[in-house]
Amino acid sequence: MTLGNKIQEIRSARGMSQEQFGEMLGTTRQTVSKWELDQVVPDIRKIVAISKLFCVPTEELLLHVTTFENEGVRFSCGVYRNSKSEIVETEKLALEYYCNEDKSVMGAKLYEGNGDVKSLIAVCEHRSAEKKTFYAYSYEDETGTVTAIGNSEAYKEILGAAFDRKCLDKMECLERFYVNHGDVKIHTVKEAGIRQCLEEWRKGVEAFVSDHYLFVNVCTGKTEYVYQIKTENDNIYCGISYNIPFELGLRSYGQFFRLRNFGDNSESFCGFRCDFSYRMPEEEEGADYVELGGNTNGQCGYLCWFVKRYKNEEIVLSGCGEEEYVFRKNDGKAERFA
Repeated sequence: MTLGNKIQEIRSARGMSQEQFGEMLGTTRQTVSKWELDQVVPDIRKIVAISKLFCVPTEELLLHVTTFENEGVRFSCGVYRNSKSEIVETEKLALEYYCNEDKSVMGAKLYEGNGDVKSLIAVCEHRSAEKKTFYAYSYEDETGTVTAIGNSEAYKEILGAAFDRKCLDKMECLERFYVNHGDVKIHTVKEAGIRQCLEEWRKGVEAFVSDHYLFVNVCTGKTEYVYQIKTENDNIYCGISYNIPFELGLRSYGQFFRLRNFGDNSESFCGFRCDFSYRMPEEEEGADYVELGGNTNGQCGYLCWFVKRYKNEEIVLSGCGEEEYVFRKNDGKAERFA
């Protein structure tokens, strides 16, 4: 039993709501919910307060709990796939991209938590029969108030559902990696060169959420996952790509999942496709072959983004169109990968 289970058991035995329980402890309903889901561990003062207020010895609260069993053991992150879905899981997130048999339904879900315990915080799903992309996500403001945002009440209602990690046991594991908690050095260009720095600096999780925008990018080094919801014009973009660094920049080996919705989908960049049988192809011309002269499909048929300029701790690539793709050694990351 986890500490969260024990707290829920104490609260339920007294017939109290999470809000009532939180008021007695000087905290919010949202915080109590996170305790019970094992997303957050109460600090020692709250544990003592629970013990005193509800006449439960602290040793009974903490004895034989499984919450701390894996303390000091690295969480094994990974990429998993079957014929209808692909999941990337890190310590704090799980991203699931999926479709049904005839691909009339395509979707992407985002779970957040810690280790083995994660819950659904965002979902977007395109249904071709209805010609519409539905979405919902939860947003917590500075006061701790959680609001469900989206264009569908039905999808708002499924937020908070638990991530079932048992499904990973039935899927093929494509990659394994670990979170870098500061024990692995991040190099500069002078120390390691452009290729290695692009790999090191990109690996990790970028995340941002507000009441009108949610963005998550997960890069394992080989595979890149994008999850974006902008409420204005129902601007949704979820994609999976193979983007690999080489000495002169980044080379794309194709995007095999794309859920791109904007307004009425009349824009040329909108589109929906998925192919979970796709593998990164072998290069016909060798690992170091490129065709110089711009960001166009080369002889191998893969898109390249070349270095435009660089400094010791910053690399700028010529992006699509007139864009610049900027990568920095010290870019803020919610998680960095080793």
